[in-house]
Amino acid sequence: MEIGSALGIADIARVAEGLGAAARIGIDGPGASGKSTLAAGLAETLPRAVLVEGDDFYRPESDADRSGSAVGGLFDLPRLVSQVLLPHSQGEEICYQRFNWDTGVLGGWISRPGGTPLIVDGVYSTHEALRDFYDLRIWVSAPRAIRLARGVQRDGEEARSRWVDVWMPAEDRYIADQAPQNHAHLVLDGSGDVVDESDETQFTVVGGTFFKDR
Repeated sequence: MEIGSALGIADIARVAEGLGAAARIGIDGPGASGKSTLAAGLAETLPRAVLVEGDDFYRPESDADRSGSAVGGLFDLPRLVSQVLLPHSQGEEICYQRFNWDTGVLGGWISRPGGTPLIVDGVYSTHEALRDFYDLRIWVSAPRAIRLARGVQRDGEEARSRWVDVWMPAEDRYIADQAPQNHAHLVLDGSGDVVDESDETQFTVVGGTFFKDR
């Protein structure tokens, strides 16, 4: 694996497999950068892997701790720790409540076994308060125009202002404040303009602590 090389999901899965049967993998990066494509692929490839989506920890507007200015303040990161990361690190079952995007409130509970690979997919998933829980931290990014186009295509034109005025500025503050990409073991370009012979999306390696001192 070298800077500039293209990696498929199977390649990244082999890295994760070398970290043990209960490895914790955090896939971070700005919205619509390609994180979910990678996370879903790894969840299918790694035996018994559990995938937790960071969007399930979005704070309802009624949450008194919700903040549009604090880094990661739109997400309940302490709940992600208490309900998912800490129990998994202790080999226990994880049980967490999901944010319902249709109703804007917390919804049903999800239970998943411990002792299996855990993948947490979402912006702020490797926030400095969570960073040390992970055996493998991956940062995925893509040019801003590509991310906005993907986001609007996924969420609808009515969501453009939320992307431009709320989510993307909040992500910018996160990157400026914590530089999470500098603490990632693997930094990938998720633009999606590289495919293999089977037309599967490949991720271009652009950095990571794996490459320090090499």
